[in-house]
Amino acid sequence: MSIDDLLKEGKLHHFKAKPEEIDKCLEIAKRDLSLAEKILKDDLDWCFSITYNAIFQACRAYMFSLGYRPAATEAHKTTFEFMQLTIEEPYKEMITYFNRVRKKRHKILYDEVGLVTRKEAEELLQMAQDFVAEIEKTLKK
Repeated sequence: MSIDDLLKEGKLHHFKAKPEEIDKCLEIAKRDLSLAEKILKDDLDWCFSITYNAIFQACRAYMFSLGYRPAATEAHKTTFEFMQLTIEEPYKEMITYFNRVRKKRHKILYDEVGLVTRKEAEELLQMAQDFVAEIEKTLKK
């Protein structure tokens, strides 16, 4: 799979983002991290889901900065495919994990309650905080 493949399949589009669009994604990511921290003790499933959204928004900011955006269909899946193709090590392994989180988050939102353990929620939150900070630092370069 390559960026050209994603473009040919219609999963990805060229996109000239304005700086404020990229900033908005990062603002949403930071807002979601803050909220996830606040609800960690009350609702593990929602903490996990909100943390996932922070990761997704940071990925969108990164994607936008490189001149792309995902198609509406399978946007989350395509975003992580794109990230695997474009992000540097050591983040590729982290993106693989975030893609597994994407699948679990889907189950939490639509199928089951109580799937997330405290350890999972705490670990994801810590990883997300580090990841969002790294994306923000990368985009400022």
